[in-house]
Amino acid sequence: MGRAEAGIYAIAWSHGAMHAYLVLLPALAPLIKAEVGGYALLGALISLVFLFYGWGSLPVGLMADRSRKKLMIALSMLLCGVSSILIGLAHSLPLLGASLILLGLGASLYHPPGYAAMALYTSEMRGRYMGIQGLGGLIGMALSYITATSLGAVIGWRATFLLWGLIGVATGLLDLLIIVEPESKTQGERHREWISLSIGLRRLIVVFAIIILSGALWSGVSSFLLACVNEVKGVQLLLAGGLSTISYTVGSLAQFIGGELSDKKGRRIVILTGFAAYSILLFALTKAPRSLPIILLLLILLGFSFYVTQSPINALLGDISPRRTIGATYGFNFAVKYGIGSFTPALAGYLTARYSMDYAFYLFSLLSLAAFLLSLLIREER
Repeated sequence: MGRAEAGIYAIAWSHGAMHAYLVLLPALAPLIKAEVGGYALLGALISLVFLFYGWGSLPVGLMADRSRKKLMIALSMLLCGVSSILIGLAHSLPLLGASLILLGLGASLYHPPGYAAMALYTSEMRGRYMGIQGLGGLIGMALSYITATSLGAVIGWRATFLLWGLIGVATGLLDLLIIVEPESKTQGERHREWISLSIGLRRLIVVFAIIILSGALWSGVSSFLLACVNEVKGVQLLLAGGLSTISYTVGSLAQFIGGELSDKKGRRIVILTGFAAYSILLFALTKAPRSLPIILLLLILLGFSFYVTQSPINALLGDISPRRTIGATYGFNFAVKYGIGSFTPALAGYLTARYSMDYAFYLFSLLSLAAFLLSLLIREER
C-alpha cells in the first residue's frame, strides 16, 4: 500500500472516529439520563453538540480552501479526543455543557477538509471515494455503539468517554504522519469548473434542501434509535447496542454500494429509492411487535436504506462544485445539514416526554418522505 492510499484510509478512519464521538452520548443515553434529569434535557444537550458541529462547518469550509487539509483533520481528532476526556471528568452540568460544545467544535473541523480532500483525489470515481469515506464513518459509529453499551455497562459511561478520548488523540497524531495533501488544479481545470458551477447552481436549492432533511434524520434517528430498541421494544441494553451496531455495519456497506451505483446508474435513482424505503421502515418500526428477529430485520433495512443515499448526495455536491472552492461547498453542506438539522433531537426529546417515543419516529418518517419528494426534482447532467 502506497502512502497516498494509506492517507485515504486514514481520512476514512478519522471520519469514523469523529462520528463515533457524536453517537457516544446517544448510545449511553439510558445510563446518563438519570444523572442529567431525563430525556428532555438530554435531547437538548445532544442538540447543543450538533448545533456547534453543524454551524461550525461553515467557517471551517472557508478555511479548508486556504489551509492544509491534513492539519485540519488532525486537529479535529485531537480536539474530539480532549473534549471526550473532559466529558468523562465533568461532574457539573455547566462543565458537561462546555465540554460538549468543544466536542461539537472539534467534530466541525473534520467534514469540509475531509470531504474536500477525497473529492480532489479523483473525479472519475468520486462516488467510490465518497463510499470509502462513508464506510469509515459508519464503521466508527458501529464500533462506538458496541463499545459504548458493552463498556458502559461494565466500567460506566465516564470511563468509556475517557477511553475514546485517548483513541482520538492517537488518531490525530497518526493523521499528521500518514495523510498526503491533495494537489492543486491547473488553470484549465478551474475554467471548466466554473462552467460546471453555472449548471450546478440550478440544482443547489433542491440539493441543499435534501441535505438539510438528511441531517435532521441522521441527528434525530441516531440519537433515539438505541433508546427505542431498548425501552420501547424491550431489548436488553447490551443486546440493543449489538443490534444498533449491526444496523450501522450494514449502513457502512450501503455507503460503498451507493457510491458505486451512483457512478454507474446516476445519483438520483439511488437517492430516491433510499429515502422512500427509509420513510416506510421508520413508520414500520413503531408498529413492529417485540420480536427480536423482526427488530433485527428492520434495523438492517433501516441502516441500508438511509446510508445508501449518503455517498450519492456527497458525490453530487462534488459534481457541481469548482474544486478550488470545494472546501467552502462542503462546509456549507455540513453547516446546513447538521446546523439546521440539529433541532431534531430536541424536538424528538420533547415529543417523547410529552407523548411517547413513537411520535419521534413519526416525525422522522415524515422527514424522510419530504426528502423523497424533493429528490424527484433532481436533474442530472450525465
